[in-house]
Amino acid sequence: MNLVASIYIKNNRTVNVRSGDFRTLKVYPKSPIDLIKEYEDIGIKDIYVVDLGSAKMHEKNNFNLLEMMSQFGKVRINYSGGMRNSEQVSNAFNNGAKKITFGSLPVYDKDIFLSCLTTWGYKKIVLAVDIFNKSLRINGWKYQTKIDPISHIDYFHKRGLKNIKVTDISKDGSLEGPPTALYKKILKKFPLINLTAGGGIRSIKDLYNLKDIGVHNAIFGRAYYEEKITLEEIKDYLKK
Repeated sequence: MNLVASIYIKNNRTVNVRSGDFRTLKVYPKSPIDLIKEYEDIGIKDIYVVDLGSAKMHEKNNFNLLEMMSQFGKVRINYSGGMRNSEQVSNAFNNGAKKITFGSLPVYDKDIFLSCLTTWGYKKIVLAVDIFNKSLRINGWKYQTKIDPISHIDYFHKRGLKNIKVTDISKDGSLEGPPTALYKKILKKFPLINLTAGGGIRSIKDLYNLKDIGVHNAIFGRAYYEEKITLEEIKDYLKK
């Protein structure tokens, strides 16, 4: 299982929020650039960057910071946040993103999302399946839909989708453990899909557990910032 380090950005700084709630926003002392270097030094190859300003506040995408982050190492950046049209997608790729994750666009405009899949290739496009109370939540996790997550995945999977990121919003930033039962259900239904698990990681043991059930990629963030997972534990995992 591949380890993916998350970096949430707001106003050029590294931040964290719990379950998408800005009232819980916490600023971390290390800059996004510092973290890119740190992660690369220990062997992390993939970074998940969430642009909170554009995702939740409809601010302009911080493509300047994205470009800087992409130039300070050889890590592959998966960029997410506020991707609402083809021009923004092109700008994200042109400024260093290797993958782009979409949550709201596939709900509002299926045709544009499917066009992104064919234009940029299925390896570069990820569907974010953000779940709260068993239904999708979109718009920076502010709007609760009535859309069934499994049906949502199935619609795009039948049209060539290969990559999904699944987050139980109630777990994100909580350090309460990942929703393994949810991941098992999805992997059973879609055995050929590339699943990235996001949210809830509280220890290195959680990462091993996700690997054991067949998750392909796991995103960690707050657990590392708050020293629940250490550099040495990550190094040891990557060696195995």
